Amino acid sequence: PWAEKVHGTFGAMNSGEGVFGFVGLFVASGFLELAWRESDDREPGNFGDPLGFNQYNPDMRLKEISNGRMAMISMLAIFVAEVASGKDAMEQFGLSALPRVVASRGAGASAFAGRTMSSQGARTKVAAAVATADEVGEAAKPPFSPAQQIGAIAPLGFFDPLGFTSVGDERGFRKLQAAELKHGRVAMMASIGAVGQHFVKFPWAEKVHGTFGAMNSGEGVFGFVGLFVACGFLELAWRESDDREPGNFGDPLGFNQYNADMRLKEISNGRMAMISMLAIFVAEVASG
Repeated sequence: PWAEKVHGTFGAMNSGEGVFGFVGLFVASGFLELAWRESDDREPGNFGDPLGFNQYNPDMRLKEISNGRMAMISMLAIFVAEVASGKDAMEQFGLSALPRVVASRGAGASAFAGRTMSSQGARTKVAAAVATADEVGEAAKPPFSPAQQIGAIAPLGFFDPLGFTSVGDERGFRKLQAAELKHGRVAMMASIGAVGQHFVKFPWAEKVHGTFGAMNSGEGVFGFVGLFVACGFLELAWRESDDREPGNFGDPLGFNQYNADMRLKEISNGRMAMISMLAIFVAEVASG
């Protein structure tokens, strides 16, 4: 009931309820990872038969692996289709195209794509009339241009070879720039942590090694779950606002340095940090 407005798979992470649910699932998964560990005297993935089905044999193991591979390919396709179309898995199949609230009001209305409802048509006409009136009042205002925003810097200038943004789509651009700032800020902190963890360790995590390597130990998983939960609460506490620039959550420390020059420096440093963290990951995987 508390997550009725959550939409899609990736889209769920754009709402506080979705983030909260994901954090809960992640914490539960972390405890299961700690509780059920691999054993050298059993096959990979063999954690016993707690429900007593007595079906653990070569044939069922082969079916499980085959179904798992198919499921991974299917989920990848669903993710790609959702990113491209904005529709969740059921909507991609043409089912549940009507929002749940609208479907419950339309007596016997079809739930397939291509729906038409007289009440919806009337609302659309009213909205179009209001939009037309607003457009007349703002005729002199030029369309939103991503190429003129903070972040378009030399030598590449405005760089969007895959066409994620478009002229006039301010909402989409703000969402992407907020995501870039968030990833850049995390990468800047992570680049310091990736170097600092070699010299400074918590007493309970002295045996933890590396960045990816930390997830091979219970202490590393425990620490990661703690960080993930903390990030979830911060996501709920600090939300984007339409009356502020993307990534602007105020100046809690009173540095009074939030200006165009510092914003550009933050984006540039964030991009560099993301590239640096990728290089650190690759080097660690290659060298150990």
